[in-house]
Amino acid sequence: MDNSLQLLSFSFSFFFGIFFSFVSRFHYGFISSLKGWFRYLLTFLFILDISLCYILLIYYINQGVVHLYFVIFTMIGYGLEKYVYPHVKNHVKFRRFVDSKSQK
Repeated sequence: MDNSLQLLSFSFSFFFGIFFSFVSRFHYGFISSLKGWFRYLLTFLFILDISLCYILLIYYINQGVVHLYFVIFTMIGYGLEKYVYPHVKNHVKFRRFVDSKSQK
C-alpha cells in the first residue's frame, strides 16, 4: 500500500471514529426512552450498520484492507470526540439549544 493511500485510510478511520462517537451519542439518547429487548435489538442493528458502513467505505478507499492501525485510529477518533464534546458544549454560542437536546 502506498503512502498516500495509507494516509487517506488513516484519516478516514480517524474521522469515522469521530462520526461514530457523535452518532452513538444520538443513538443512546434515542433508545434511552425504550424498554426491554427492543433496546438491545436496536443497539445490535446500530452496531451492525455502523460496522458494515465502515467496511464498505474502507473497501471503496483501499479495496477492503483493514489493518490494526486503522482500528486504533478509529478508537482515537472516538475517544477524542468523547473528550472534546463537553468542552465544546460549554463554549458553543447557542448553548441553550445544545443543552435542551442533550437532556432529552
